[in-house]
Amino acid sequence: MAANGFIELLRLSKRGNKNYSDDESEVNRWSGIAFEMMGQYFIAPLGEVSEVIYPPKYTSVPNVQDWVWGLANIRGRLLSVSDLACFISGQRSQFLPTQKVLCISHNDHYVGLIVDQVLGIQHFNKKSFFSENQNLDEKLNRYCQGHFHQHNHAWNVFLFSRLLNDPKYLNASEKFIN
Repeated sequence: MAANGFIELLRLSKRGNKNYSDDESEVNRWSGIAFEMMGQYFIAPLGEVSEVIYPPKYTSVPNVQDWVWGLANIRGRLLSVSDLACFISGQRSQFLPTQKVLCISHNDHYVGLIVDQVLGIQHFNKKSFFSENQNLDEKLNRYCQGHFHQHNHAWNVFLFSRLLNDPKYLNASEKFIN
């Protein structure tokens, strides 16, 4: 009986919290990590990004593609650091003080992807989701699945799982040697 009273107190305290939304609005809400790259806005599912860090000190690796910056030691774990925009567009990103690294831990991969800016966790109404974006470049489209329209911007849903299944991304060597 006392446990039920405690649960009821928690429920009532949440109702008084101005930041609390009821279960119905939670069902209609989608949240993700927002970032900017190549002048466009993207959102990644929360479960695909393990952390966001400042660009770390890294060691360059010889004979790799231009988009690979190198390897960094993050708390005893090797993180491959690469320029996501350079991988997609073929042009190296200009250094910006707002750049961040999205750390992705997927299956056996632990990668850090440099983006122009991370805009934090954003929340979207599921009703503002559209399954495709006709204005998105084909090079980006293969890694995206639809977009949300909010604040007069298209927020493309970027799936890092698709990137990490791309053989072109997985083979970062300059020349493939048999």
